[in-house]
Amino acid sequence: MKLTILLCATVLLSLSVFAMDDKKVPQPREARCDVYKGNMCSREFDPVCGSDGNTYNTECVLCQENKLKQKNVLVKHRGVCEA
Repeated sequence: MKLTILLCATVLLSLSVFAMDDKKVPQPREARCDVYKGNMCSREFDPVCGSDGNTYNTECVLCQENKLKQKNVLVKHRGVCEA
C-alpha cells in the first residue's frame, strides 16, 4: 500500500515538472502608449519590467520615458524586474 502511494506521488511530481517546462516565456511587447491620453500618469503602483532591465511604476511611465528619451523600451513582463 505504501509503495503504491509512493509510486503515485512520484509519477504526479514528475508530470508536474514536465508540465512546467511546457509553459512559454512571454515575449517582450510594445507598450500600449495610445491608451494614455495627455502627459499625465496616475500615481498607482502597477510595475512593469522594461526590456532595458529597469522597473517602471506603470506602463504609462515607461511610455513617458520612451517619449522623453526617444527610445523604444519594450514591456518585458508585468511586475518588478529581477536583479
